[in-house]
Amino acid sequence: MIKQITIIMLSSTFLMFSCADSTKSSSKKTELKERIKTYEDSLMALQKDPQKALKITSLAQIELINRLTAYSRAFPSDNYSAVCLFKTHMIYENLRAPLEARAYADTLLERFPNFKERKLVLESLASSYDMNSPRDTSKVRLYFELLLKEPGIDAQRKKDIKERLKHLELTFEEYIMQMP
Repeated sequence: MIKQITIIMLSSTFLMFSCADSTKSSSKKTELKERIKTYEDSLMALQKDPQKALKITSLAQIELINRLTAYSRAFPSDNYSAVCLFKTHMIYENLRAPLEARAYADTLLERFPNFKERKLVLESLASSYDMNSPRDTSKVRLYFELLLKEPGIDAQRKKDIKERLKHLELTFEEYIMQMP
Protein backbone atom coordinates (compact mmCIF):
# COMPACT_ATOMS: atom_id res chain seq x y z
CA MET A 1 0.00 0.00 0.00
CA ILE A 2 2.73 2.46 0.95
CA LYS A 3 4.63 1.40 -2.15
CA GLN A 4 1.57 2.15 -4.33
CA ILE A 5 1.05 5.55 -2.71
CA THR A 6 4.72 6.41 -3.25
CA ILE A 7 4.52 5.42 -6.92
CA ILE A 8 1.34 7.47 -7.38
CA MET A 9 2.90 10.50 -5.69
CA LEU A 10 6.08 10.25 -7.75
CA SER A 11 4.06 9.85 -10.93
CA SER A 12 1.89 12.83 -10.04
CA THR A 13 4.93 14.96 -9.29
CA PHE A 14 6.59 13.97 -12.56
CA LEU A 15 3.40 14.68 -14.51
CA MET A 16 3.01 18.06 -12.82
CA PHE A 17 6.58 19.14 -13.66
CA SER A 18 6.42 17.86 -17.22
CA CYS A 19 3.19 19.78 -17.84
CA ALA A 20 4.75 22.90 -16.36
CA ASP A 21 7.77 22.54 -18.68
CA SER A 22 5.49 22.10 -21.67
CA THR A 23 3.49 25.20 -20.78
CA LYS A 24 6.69 27.16 -20.18
CA SER A 25 8.07 26.08 -23.57
CA SER A 26 4.83 26.95 -25.34
CA SER A 27 4.78 30.33 -23.63
CA LYS A 28 8.38 31.04 -24.71
CA LYS A 29 7.54 30.08 -28.32
CA THR A 30 4.59 32.44 -28.31
CA GLU A 31 6.62 35.25 -26.77
CA LEU A 32 9.50 34.91 -29.24
CA LYS A 33 7.13 34.70 -32.23
CA GLU A 34 5.29 37.79 -31.01
CA ARG A 35 8.56 39.72 -30.62
CA ILE A 36 9.49 38.82 -34.21
CA LYS A 37 6.08 39.71 -35.60
CA THR A 38 5.93 43.04 -33.74
CA TYR A 39 9.37 44.05 -34.99
CA GLU A 40 8.65 42.95 -38.57
CA ASP A 41 5.36 44.88 -38.49
CA SER A 42 7.12 48.03 -37.33
CA LEU A 43 9.74 47.69 -40.09
CA MET A 44 7.00 47.14 -42.68
CA ALA A 45 5.17 50.25 -41.47
CA LEU A 46 8.37 52.27 -41.85
CA GLN A 47 8.93 50.94 -45.36
CA LYS A 48 5.56 52.27 -46.51
CA ASP A 49 6.92 55.81 -46.19
CA PRO A 50 9.93 56.32 -48.50
CA GLN A 51 11.46 58.94 -46.20
CA LYS A 52 11.23 56.66 -43.18
CA ALA A 53 12.37 53.65 -45.19
CA LEU A 54 15.67 55.40 -45.86
CA LYS A 55 16.23 55.58 -42.11
CA ILE A 56 16.06 51.82 -41.59
CA THR A 57 19.64 50.97 -40.76
CA SER A 58 21.58 47.77 -40.77
CA LEU A 59 21.30 47.89 -36.97
CA ALA A 60 17.55 47.56 -37.31
CA GLN A 61 18.10 44.53 -39.55
CA ILE A 62 20.55 43.05 -37.03
CA GLU A 63 17.93 43.41 -34.31
CA LEU A 64 15.53 41.40 -36.44
CA ILE A 65 18.25 38.80 -37.04
CA ASN A 66 18.77 38.58 -33.26
CA ARG A 67 15.07 37.88 -32.73
CA LEU A 68 14.95 35.31 -35.53
CA THR A 69 18.04 33.47 -34.33
CA ALA A 70 16.81 33.49 -30.73
CA TYR A 71 13.79 31.50 -31.89
CA SER A 72 15.71 29.11 -34.13
CA ARG A 73 18.21 28.38 -31.36
CA ALA A 74 15.55 27.87 -28.71
CA PHE A 75 13.43 25.61 -30.93
CA PRO A 76 15.81 24.15 -33.55
CA SER A 77 13.43 21.51 -34.92
CA ASP A 78 10.25 23.60 -34.91
CA ASN A 79 8.87 24.38 -38.38
CA TYR A 80 8.85 28.11 -37.64
CA SER A 81 12.63 27.85 -37.12
CA ALA A 82 12.91 27.09 -40.83
CA VAL A 83 11.18 30.37 -41.61
CA CYS A 84 13.49 32.17 -39.17
CA LEU A 85 16.60 30.67 -40.79
CA PHE A 86 15.30 31.59 -44.25
CA LYS A 87 14.63 35.19 -43.24
CA THR A 88 18.03 35.43 -41.55
CA HIS A 89 19.68 34.16 -44.73
CA MET A 90 17.85 36.71 -46.87
CA ILE A 91 18.62 39.62 -44.53
CA TYR A 92 22.32 38.77 -44.51
CA GLU A 93 22.30 38.60 -48.32
CA ASN A 94 20.64 42.01 -48.37
CA LEU A 95 23.28 43.33 -45.96
CA ARG A 96 25.97 42.02 -48.33
CA ALA A 97 27.29 39.56 -45.76
CA PRO A 98 27.51 36.45 -47.96
CA LEU A 99 29.46 34.26 -45.53
CA GLU A 100 26.81 34.64 -42.84
CA ALA A 101 24.00 34.29 -45.39
CA ARG A 102 25.47 31.05 -46.72
CA ALA A 103 25.90 29.61 -43.24
CA TYR A 104 22.23 30.16 -42.37
CA ALA A 105 21.06 28.79 -45.72
CA ASP A 106 23.17 25.67 -45.29
CA THR A 107 21.81 25.19 -41.77
CA LEU A 108 18.29 25.57 -43.15
CA LEU A 109 18.85 22.94 -45.85
CA GLU A 110 20.44 20.56 -43.37
CA ARG A 111 17.75 20.84 -40.70
CA PHE A 112 14.76 21.17 -43.01
CA PRO A 113 15.45 19.29 -46.27
CA ASN A 114 11.80 19.62 -47.33
CA PHE A 115 11.52 23.37 -46.71
CA LYS A 116 8.82 24.83 -48.95
CA GLU A 117 11.17 27.48 -50.41
CA ARG A 118 14.03 25.01 -50.96
CA LYS A 119 14.40 25.92 -54.65
CA LEU A 120 14.80 29.59 -53.79
CA VAL A 121 17.41 28.78 -51.12
CA LEU A 122 19.40 26.58 -53.55
CA GLU A 123 19.31 29.28 -56.22
CA SER A 124 20.31 31.94 -53.72
CA LEU A 125 23.28 29.86 -52.56
CA ALA A 126 24.43 29.15 -56.12
CA SER A 127 24.20 32.85 -56.96
CA SER A 128 25.96 33.86 -53.77
CA TYR A 129 28.93 31.60 -54.50
CA ASP A 130 28.94 32.79 -58.12
CA MET A 131 28.79 36.53 -57.56
CA ASN A 132 30.45 37.16 -54.19
CA SER A 133 33.94 36.77 -52.86
CA PRO A 134 35.26 34.30 -52.26
CA ARG A 135 33.87 32.83 -55.47
CA ASP A 136 33.64 29.03 -55.36
CA THR A 137 32.68 27.35 -58.62
CA SER A 138 32.47 23.90 -56.97
CA LYS A 139 29.72 25.27 -54.68
CA VAL A 140 27.99 26.97 -57.62
CA ARG A 141 27.96 23.60 -59.39
CA LEU A 142 26.76 21.76 -56.27
CA TYR A 143 23.79 24.04 -55.63
CA PHE A 144 22.77 24.35 -59.27
CA GLU A 145 22.90 20.56 -59.68
CA LEU A 146 20.75 20.14 -56.56
CA LEU A 147 18.36 22.71 -58.00
CA LEU A 148 18.14 20.82 -61.29
CA LYS A 149 16.98 17.74 -59.34
CA GLU A 150 14.13 19.63 -57.70
CA PRO A 151 10.64 18.92 -58.99
CA GLY A 152 8.81 21.71 -60.75
CA ILE A 153 11.76 23.51 -62.37
CA ASP A 154 10.54 24.75 -65.74
CA ALA A 155 12.37 23.81 -68.95
CA GLN A 156 13.69 27.33 -69.63
CA ARG A 157 15.11 27.62 -66.12
CA LYS A 158 16.81 24.22 -66.48
CA LYS A 159 18.28 25.31 -69.80
CA ASP A 160 19.61 28.54 -68.26
CA ILE A 161 21.19 26.68 -65.35
CA LYS A 162 22.83 24.10 -67.62
CA GLU A 163 24.20 26.88 -69.82
CA ARG A 164 25.65 28.66 -66.79
CA LEU A 165 27.24 25.42 -65.61
CA LYS A 166 29.00 25.06 -68.98
CA HIS A 167 30.72 28.41 -68.46
CA LEU A 168 31.69 28.45 -64.79
CA GLU A 169 35.23 29.48 -65.69
CA LEU A 170 33.72 32.91 -66.39
CA THR A 171 32.69 35.20 -63.55
CA PHE A 172 29.02 36.06 -63.52
CA GLU A 173 29.76 39.49 -64.98
CA GLU A 174 31.89 37.99 -67.78
CA TYR A 175 29.17 35.44 -68.48
CA ILE A 176 26.50 38.15 -68.80
CA MET A 177 28.73 40.24 -71.07
CA GLN A 178 29.39 37.37 -73.51
CA MET A 179 25.71 36.53 -73.92
CA PRO A 180 24.22 37.40 -77.32
